[in-house]
Amino acid sequence: MAVILTRIQHDTLVDLLDQIIPNQDGMPGAGEISTTYIESDVLVSQRTAHTIVNILEATEAVANTHHSKPFSNLVDSAKKSSLQMVADQDPELFAAFVHLVYSGYYTNSAVSNLLGPTARKPQPEGFPVSPFCLLYTSD
Repeated sequence: MAVILTRIQHDTLVDLLDQIIPNQDGMPGAGEISTTYIESDVLVSQRTAHTIVNILEATEAVANTHHSKPFSNLVDSAKKSSLQMVADQDPELFAAFVHLVYSGYYTNSAVSNLLGPTARKPQPEGFPVSPFCLLYTSD
């Protein structure tokens, strides 16, 4: 199942990626770094295609149900709460999505260069990763 994302889906994906890894502390957000990786993988991997289509649908459903707006039209705090609801409702889907985000981000040469030569692999030998949490606010 090859999936080509619509412009709206692409924009929503970028927003979702930036919620997982925002642009901060001199590091680019995942929306800038991981989008091409994920969109390329969606074309060749049925598993990735299902994960992305399902996370996009789930996120839009939560945003529309709880905020009466598309995800991309929400303020950051509402995006965070909507994404947390998706994570609570379907932890396996959310974990698969986060894995894709991290894979695209930490394998990108721009990120590797910014992290420097002493950076270790993020997983499994690398730094401990705390559970995903949307408690910070940037609004």
